[in-house]
Amino acid sequence: MNIRAIFFDIDGTLLVNDSRHRMPESTLRALQMAQAKGIRLYVATGRVPSMATPLWDLFPFDGILAMTGQYCYDRDGNLLHALPIDAEDLRRLMEIQEKDPFPCLIAEGDACFMASYAEEIVQHFAQHDLPAPELYDVRRADTHPVYQLIVYNPEVNNPKLKPLRHIRITNAATYCHDVLPASGGKHIGIRAVAAHYGILPEEIMVFGDGKNDVDMLQHAGFGVAMGNACSEAKAAADYITDAISEDGIFNALRHFQVI
Repeated sequence: MNIRAIFFDIDGTLLVNDSRHRMPESTLRALQMAQAKGIRLYVATGRVPSMATPLWDLFPFDGILAMTGQYCYDRDGNLLHALPIDAEDLRRLMEIQEKDPFPCLIAEGDACFMASYAEEIVQHFAQHDLPAPELYDVRRADTHPVYQLIVYNPEVNNPKLKPLRHIRITNAATYCHDVLPASGGKHIGIRAVAAHYGILPEEIMVFGDGKNDVDMLQHAGFGVAMGNACSEAKAAADYITDAISEDGIFNALRHFQVI
């Protein structure tokens, strides 16, 4: 198996879903061994950039595919791929918010805003030691691309997005869902980043555990679902490894002699 690039989800894949959000020692060792062999290593996450870039404090990844693959950049901050939400959909969202406010985060490349004030968003950012976002000004829509929306309490609020015509909705968490361009997804970002470096689809391996990883697990050269993954991710994968707490990443890379 000739693997030149590996893409990892964060929560439940690289980091344990507990109060400490720690990276297992075996995962760090596997990353170091893979990088020493010249394999490019990337994070592919639904997180916004401000919540994703702290991963570089744990390991020098080659790049980050943030906002479910809509905004991809390398370690030097160079933008490799960007796919924004239709500006008309943003205006429709704000029209809905005027009549019926609900918790919705609006994420540009380097800034996040609340569509209307929501304590859920304030608390979400506080969990990542980040200040609460400011309120969004719809006049930004034509000049500042938006790459992802995050809707909180999705069972109640997702139906309110029906007037938005060019979106798709996916999720990793249950308390919030990610809203992307209809043609977007982690697999699109992976394809664009790989092409930038001349890496073929069959030379790509991905690791994931959530519903928003299904596309990349299906479309990568080789998809690995964590043992703790949801049923949809496991069904989409080529291989199911052990759980994150049971050295899943290390064991899979060893099994396929990547390291």
